[in-house]
Amino acid sequence: MKTRKQKQKGRKLSRANKDRVIPEHKEFAEWFEKRLEDPFTLDALKAKSWFLEFMGAEDWASRKEKVLEYFNQMSKGLFQKSKDFNFSSEQGVMAFYDDWVAWYLYLVESVEQRPMVSEPSQSSRIWNFFATIGRHLEALKSAKGIDAKLHDLLKKRINQPDSILFELVVATCYLRNGWSVEFIPETGERKTPDLRVSRGDKSYFVECKRLAKVTKYSDEERSEWLKRWEKALQHLTKYPHSVFLEVTFKKEIKDTDENIVAKAFRDMATCGAVAHGFCVENDDVKVCARHINMGPVHEHFEKWMVKYPSPQLQALFDENFEPEGNYTSACELQLVEVNPEKESVVNIYAQSVKRAYCAKWVCVADESIDKKARDVKNLLVKAVNQAPSDGATVIHIGYETLHGPYVEVIRDKKIVDLISNFDFGQKDIASIFCHAFQPRIFPDNKWEFAETTRYFKVNSKPEDILAENLLMQRDEWGVSDETHWQQDLLAKLED
Repeated sequence: MKTRKQKQKGRKLSRANKDRVIPEHKEFAEWFEKRLEDPFTLDALKAKSWFLEFMGAEDWASRKEKVLEYFNQMSKGLFQKSKDFNFSSEQGVMAFYDDWVAWYLYLVESVEQRPMVSEPSQSSRIWNFFATIGRHLEALKSAKGIDAKLHDLLKKRINQPDSILFELVVATCYLRNGWSVEFIPETGERKTPDLRVSRGDKSYFVECKRLAKVTKYSDEERSEWLKRWEKALQHLTKYPHSVFLEVTFKKEIKDTDENIVAKAFRDMATCGAVAHGFCVENDDVKVCARHINMGPVHEHFEKWMVKYPSPQLQALFDENFEPEGNYTSACELQLVEVNPEKESVVNIYAQSVKRAYCAKWVCVADESIDKKARDVKNLLVKAVNQAPSDGATVIHIGYETLHGPYVEVIRDKKIVDLISNFDFGQKDIASIFCHAFQPRIFPDNKWEFAETTRYFKVNSKPEDILAENLLMQRDEWGVSDETHWQQDLLAKLED
């Protein structure tokens, strides 16, 4: 097992003031001028250029226009809600669902051509994949069958880029370890492995599987939370001060009353307890409420505008901000579109906030944690079923760890138990590699990407197949023998 973490700077937007030079602005300006000298950024741009060359200028122009149209309509909606300081409640996932790969390409292209365009929650997920592909571009170009794979990514399966990007970085890992790589085309008759690799007298089939970003249960749980948030918001917006709620559900959220948070806040507000910071608790939920100290928030806005929506905005309201935390907010704010050029979207910033109502919520019910800590059984079964009978197969499974260390500790145990006791039947499975990815965004607008690889011997030693098995390793980034969720859990306990 190996883990690595790496941090990158994000983008902020300064508030111009001719009468003073703020040190933070100078530091930001220096970084901004040198942003395209960073080897990591240059590698990501190489991958982007390769993809766009394969896609073709005409196809890219047409597909990018659809991305722009979609987000322009979304921007109009945000401005309409915030007009005259009406309340604007943050949106869900910022993505173009009709063409995910075009959305990814637009974000990477914007780093070079439209630097005030950003969507950190999405960019932090994909940046390392593009940089890894770009860094090993020449070797990847030499792989047999690569054009067919690019066709799948860029023209055929445009709403499924994550799984193919995963295949590409797995391929680069084999190339780095001295293997020749061939992408196996789909026949249409039956599912086939994704790759065939060879080195000396050894050869393996390689099957790649990747879990969806979040589970269906997680989406359903968030929907249930939003029902309760909307009920609470009716009382919050009548309260004269900015408020921060911390909500801990002890039962599955779907099994609680939809008015449970609203009633708890109303009771605290009625008796004046919110001003002092107060909690109410029963068998179903614990709700804590306090005033937000808006002084530091206003001071921040005197220096900077803040991307909207973004984790950085949430961090202004919660002095104990958690990158993996679940946040929802509604703000009385003023928005501005920065550099509103024809090809600039997702470039909306808040330039002031008058009042804010923000909640951090979590469900600690055993049933909820267990369902979010989804194992990889279904993917493993599919991978073994697709493994050919006439050769050894290596299985790679990728997934994202977005629910925090407590969930991931349980998921990790499930995966270890599953693979240790799995019946592979007559299939010759050599080794299994599980790659866990975690992007996180911090209040200082920096983001971190962690990767942990767990490997399991079935019939062959994993170390003999891949001596270097972190998919996105770079020489300048550190490696640890602890999982990244163990590191995060230790940091929480130390706090």
